[in-house]
Amino acid sequence: MRAACRMHRARQRGLTLLELLLALALGALLMTAVLPLLNGAMAAATAPSTTDQPDLDRQAAFALGRIAQAVRATAPTTLTTPTTLLDLLLSTAPDTTTSGKWFAPSTFQLSGTTLVEKRDGDTVLHVLADSVASFSIVALPVTDGRQLVQVDLTLARGDTSTTVSSVVRMGWLQ
Repeated sequence: MRAACRMHRARQRGLTLLELLLALALGALLMTAVLPLLNGAMAAATAPSTTDQPDLDRQAAFALGRIAQAVRATAPTTLTTPTTLLDLLLSTAPDTTTSGKWFAPSTFQLSGTTLVEKRDGDTVLHVLADSVASFSIVALPVTDGRQLVQVDLTLARGDTSTTVSSVVRMGWLQ
């Protein structure tokens, strides 16, 4: 009899039904443990990126700092802005999305959604920030004999945005 069992086992190729059911049950238990992890990873991959905020904050701080530096380094002058209805009707109102020649040798302006700086004699545009939603430079009333300039900048990417604003006195470094 023992010889017959040994022969039967030697000829057996494959798994028994009990072994297959046991492997199936173990696989199902393993999947119930792993599935929530996979769902969490998929949700994180499709969620809006939270890495945009620090990048936008960094770009906004850099751009505002660069513009403020140029304003402070500019000789103090009185910037002209239209104050009469005639000036507005004649379309001499300044374009607040560019600094014009106020801070020569640097000019700051929007190029699409990119804030760039152009320096006199330089053919290269220096990118200060991208994803710009709004940008304005406005001359404020003169106080203490020095011109004040307000700079507003908003950067936006997807649902994330950051806004920075600063009032800077011209010629402060001089």
